[in-house]
Amino acid sequence: MCRYRPHHSLGRRAVIRLLHRWAKRHFSDQKRCKHQKLTDALLVALLLARLVFKYPYPSIWWNLLREDRFGLPSYTQAYTRGLRLLSQLEALVGPSKRYAEVIIDSMPLPVCRPKRGKRCKFPGARWGFGTQGEVYGYKLHAWVSPQGEIVQYLLRPANLHDLTVGYELNRKWAEFGGPKVIGDKGYACLGFVFPPKKNTRYDSGWRDSRHPQLRKRIETVFSQLVEAQIRSVQTKTLASLRLRTVLAVLAHNLAQP
Repeated sequence: MCRYRPHHSLGRRAVIRLLHRWAKRHFSDQKRCKHQKLTDALLVALLLARLVFKYPYPSIWWNLLREDRFGLPSYTQAYTRGLRLLSQLEALVGPSKRYAEVIIDSMPLPVCRPKRGKRCKFPGARWGFGTQGEVYGYKLHAWVSPQGEIVQYLLRPANLHDLTVGYELNRKWAEFGGPKVIGDKGYACLGFVFPPKKNTRYDSGWRDSRHPQLRKRIETVFSQLVEAQIRSVQTKTLASLRLRTVLAVLAHNLAQP
């Protein structure tokens, strides 16, 4: 992905050109009918570019694009077409190569403010706990490589324990070459490398000379996702939350060297 590494210092047109070149490898670059205003590849490139420039509101970003690019559809039409490409986008975040080590952790994705949690009717959302207290919504559970690439991820309700979803992520363990899965004390179980507790009676595989530095990598990745507005509470459906998440993950992976 380093050939298509975008950066906001390149300018809007240069970044969209790089993302369009990458999207043409995975999506069609031909219009399916006469009244179609842009191709699937260009649509994906425009949606990803918003996260490179860290615009919090997709509708405002789309209106800025329409000022420079005449003939673009409305944001509602673009959003609807983006939902149709959701399964293809999620398939791009999958087994691509083998890893020797991966870091696992989770971050909360609230769907509303805590004081509105009792009135919120978001499908599947639950109360859970994060590092900053209670959260109502979902959690993003992810594997991150030592280089900072998001290897795989899952969206699950916030009330599920990290270890429960960790075993679900481990189902693809063999497809990634059987890497060592490095977690924190929340993953204190066989199958994970974790900091030993006082009553741990076996070697958990944790090494103070190496693993604390690796753990900082996933915290940095989550901070970058938060900066890309992945935690915006303006989400009303699970499909829109999935689309926001997969676009943020792909934009992050494309920006890695």
